[in-house]
Amino acid sequence: MADPVGTGRHRLAELTAAAAAAEVPPAGLCRDLALAYEKAGDPAAAMRWALATTDAGGDLTCWTAAAGVLRRASAGAAASVVSPGAAASAGAAASAGVAVPARAAVAAAAGGAVVPSPVAGHAARSARVALLGSYTTAQLAALLPLAAARAGVAVEVYECGYGQYRQEVLDPGSGLYRFGPDVVILAVHEGEAALPALAEDPERAVATEVGRWTSLWEIITARLGARVIQHTFVVPDTEAFGHLALRTPGSRSSMLAAVNAALGRAAAGGQVAFVDCERLAATVGKRSWFDPRYWHRAKQAVSLAHVPTLARHTAAVLGAQLGTSRKCLVLDLDNTLWGGVLGEEGLAGIALGDGPVGEAFSTFQEYIGRLRARGVILAVCSKNNEADAREAFERHPAMRLRLDDIAMFSASWEDKPTQIRRIASTLGIGLDSLVFVDDNPAEREVVRQLVPEVDVIALPRDPHGYVRAVADYPFFEPAALTTEDTARTEQYRARARAAELAASATSLEEFHRGLEMVATVVPLDELTLPRVVQLIGKTNQFNLTTRRRGEAEVAELAADPSTAVICVRLADRFADHGLVAVVIARRAAEPGGAVLDVDTWLMSCRVIGRTLEDEIAGLIVAEARRLGCSSVRGHYLPTAKNALVADLYPRLGFRPDPAAPADAGRAAPAGGPGVAPADGTGAGATRWVLPVASALNRPGLIRVVDARAGGAAVASASARTMEEVAG
Repeated sequence: MADPVGTGRHRLAELTAAAAAAEVPPAGLCRDLALAYEKAGDPAAAMRWALATTDAGGDLTCWTAAAGVLRRASAGAAASVVSPGAAASAGAAASAGVAVPARAAVAAAAGGAVVPSPVAGHAARSARVALLGSYTTAQLAALLPLAAARAGVAVEVYECGYGQYRQEVLDPGSGLYRFGPDVVILAVHEGEAALPALAEDPERAVATEVGRWTSLWEIITARLGARVIQHTFVVPDTEAFGHLALRTPGSRSSMLAAVNAALGRAAAGGQVAFVDCERLAATVGKRSWFDPRYWHRAKQAVSLAHVPTLARHTAAVLGAQLGTSRKCLVLDLDNTLWGGVLGEEGLAGIALGDGPVGEAFSTFQEYIGRLRARGVILAVCSKNNEADAREAFERHPAMRLRLDDIAMFSASWEDKPTQIRRIASTLGIGLDSLVFVDDNPAEREVVRQLVPEVDVIALPRDPHGYVRAVADYPFFEPAALTTEDTARTEQYRARARAAELAASATSLEEFHRGLEMVATVVPLDELTLPRVVQLIGKTNQFNLTTRRRGEAEVAELAADPSTAVICVRLADRFADHGLVAVVIARRAAEPGGAVLDVDTWLMSCRVIGRTLEDEIAGLIVAEARRLGCSSVRGHYLPTAKNALVADLYPRLGFRPDPAAPADAGRAAPAGGPGVAPADGTGAGATRWVLPVASALNRPGLIRVVDARAGGAAVASASARTMEEVAG
């Protein structure tokens, strides 16, 4: 009689060995491993391999099976999002009693242990997502949880009936309202656009069509308080006007393109984001994207072969809106930014700029530069002599990237996992914010094994394919573009220089004084509102309540005269870090006197540990006095990521609120989603009070000026010191 346990282990060993032979195992193999680990009773490994399926291609059958594994594995435990970078980890194989494959030797050679990516507690946002479609969306709804998990978001999905999206939005008694989504996805196709084949007044037709959609957005954001992600219209490849359509504004294809562009303009800075289906369809081929057989038989507007692609990109946009996008691209040098080995070829011998190969490397650098220009942080991680590596940036005439483009430059003979950890630590960002690019498969693998939180992009052998490889990676997706985003490199370079100053300082106080910091309180206006909303949407560590608010809600709160909004910029002698801190507090009438209730207090991780929080506490007290409050009340709502500020209020002199609910302070469950309840009564929540008459012990290491009085135009003339504001 066959031994089922032994047979299962033998099958796992075979599959694991096959996966070890490929740097990126094919989707079918990832699916088979996910199913095999599920059968072996290892849900953590099953989920890792299910997520790895999403990086291995767009096969619908494989994705569907992997989505089933993830759903069943999550049902047996609290849903967690895991890093697919460790999907092939030998630790996972060992947990099922399978022989560790040879690829683990790569990690051993670097002097480290093979550590599988964790299941519980890994970075995760959770969201309730409503999928409202104008066509059959059952397949997309089934795949979205898998794709979203890969993007760092655990989702619960609601799907409306076929073509019922508008009725669901307009009817307050619909299932949509009962579901209460955080995000609404409008999955609509071009046939839903009410545009004629030829319009006599195309401008009016376009404006009317845009109004049909923006009115839905307004209802969704106002009534549901949800974000919106809309799929753009795909312009069909079948055009009766032929090439004449391009110079016929009233043709349907011209108007569809105009509607897409106008919707983009209408959504600028708001709570609406897009999945550019027009670009996706053009990438795969429009005749492949839309198959009339699927439409006529099942009203499927996206070919089944491309539903995984649509799910992946929709999830990337969802992750960007919820703050899970990656922040930093870590770059190798030799045979990555230029051809050849600098230490062997010399500066004149590397391939860069001249010839087909040299042009390929230059083009790759140009694309990386465009990523930097819109806010992606760049770092260098190379095994090289640092002076030689820097010389290439300074002297080679064909270099498109310069040292000023690099936030942190690490070139040494240390192993790359060690360098990468130092890069993350110095820049003050999590390892799960990094993406690593290297031409060497062995270096890529050791990073996957030893730093599994880091995403690794597998470059092709041919440098002509480098741009495509990085461009196809979807998780740098930005939520918006602010002035702080465009200045991000300089801000993080300043952080690296500050780290050098800290290393040379004899005390922390000396270090802080040497930074010569100036905090400026600025008004909330049309210039600062997008950045404030961005911080509210993505800040996790220094965030006392983790309440997420959209632009309209923040603007409405700020318009209330009983609400105080504090926006703070910070600059030091190295850089202007931009708007880095936000406080929203509301005056509440209480039997014992008015209280200023701190609804939101958050600060960018780039300035944590600089005593700015002490100065902001003084600003909060000053606002309480201005509003006639006798005390300030603060809330701490614990999440999986904000333990950093658990003791902030008591450290600042606040005392436990005797009027707090009886269950305040009870232990919070581990592995929470990272979003606190809006009412302040979640598990582990604490409340703190501080009389405004209490003297705050501020370190005095930051000069604070208030530029709100009279607006920015008079900031230099009427700037007041902190003592004047608080006095």
